Amino acid sequence: MMIEKNISLKTSNTFGLDVITDRFFSFSNLEELKEFITQFEGDLKEILILGGGSNMLFSKNYEGIIIHPKIDFIKTIKETDDDIFLEVGSGINWDYFVTFCVKKKYYGAENMSLIPGNVGATAVQNAGAYGTEAKDLIITVKAYDLHEKKEVTLSNEECNFEYRNSIFKSENYKNRILITSIIYKLSKKSKYDLKMNSYSGNYISKRFKYWKEFFTHLRKSVNLKSVREKKLLDYRFLKNLLEDSGLLPLSIKRRIVIKTRTSKLPDINKLGNVGSFFKNPIISIEKANQLKEAYPDAILFPYLEDKMKVSAAWLIDKCGWSGKRIGGAGTLKHLPLTIVNYGNATSEDIITLATKIEESVLLTFDVIIEKEVVLI
Repeated sequence: MMIEKNISLKTSNTFGLDVITDRFFSFSNLEELKEFITQFEGDLKEILILGGGSNMLFSKNYEGIIIHPKIDFIKTIKETDDDIFLEVGSGINWDYFVTFCVKKKYYGAENMSLIPGNVGATAVQNAGAYGTEAKDLIITVKAYDLHEKKEVTLSNEECNFEYRNSIFKSENYKNRILITSIIYKLSKKSKYDLKMNSYSGNYISKRFKYWKEFFTHLRKSVNLKSVREKKLLDYRFLKNLLEDSGLLPLSIKRRIVIKTRTSKLPDINKLGNVGSFFKNPIISIEKANQLKEAYPDAILFPYLEDKMKVSAAWLIDKCGWSGKRIGGAGTLKHLPLTIVNYGNATSEDIITLATKIEESVLLTFDVIIEKEVVLI
């Protein structure tokens, strides 16, 4: 076991900020972690768990010890005719795992292609894209309690998954419960095949029932009036087309998702970023109606029966922050909820820009936008 000292974290955070940590410990298996925590004599509050650094913003050098899991394995736990259960080490790059699933023709993770970060972070953040969230795939999270020095296992329900949130971000669990592996459930058949198998009758009858149901669902999921008036197509159209039509091979679905993401988000190796810096705010139906009345072009999405999501990008753009810079930090013109490092940004530049955006949105719309990034 070796603890490195005064290590630069520039390559360990996707903003590419050149901050220093006092101490850095990485491990490849549970036994190494147990040995470390048994011998650790410092204050447990000094510990920061760091995965791929895709959702962290360091405000300054870290005066403590960073623990970095590098647990790297994928193994089959159980398999049925329709499903496969895979246990995946928390240190594996998430998109590597998605690629693995697509090559093996395991369905479920493809909509989350190219999401940055490691496997462990998908549970912490309840990462998601195009209608799929980590909670839809996660069966069990295996972890280690650094305080109690014991292994723990949490079911999907115990993780308390919400929109970009989980129990692992709570004060009681943060930097205490270290995720070591996650068990995911993937399907060996497409949703199209599963749906077709559920119908009775001969092949032609099944096809008729399927397409009738598909187009009925598709018509309901797309607000045609919205398309005509605002030229805005609900993201659920893409989700339905990708998942339910049965027209596209899994590899093609992944390519479409990657092309869509790369057309919006820059390469983190060229422009440091954490993807979406802000969450889409969740507001009441009453507030959504007020917003829609005042701003007919407001972009809103259904969330719960009594809640709506409002596009953070739309709010920020309306406040005039698209493409604006402070120092070396700036927002993307076409996707202003993403803050990027143009090469020489400091953490102060990024925090100042984010704060000014938050203040503008609150003043203009009386809506609070929360950071998706974790400020350290």
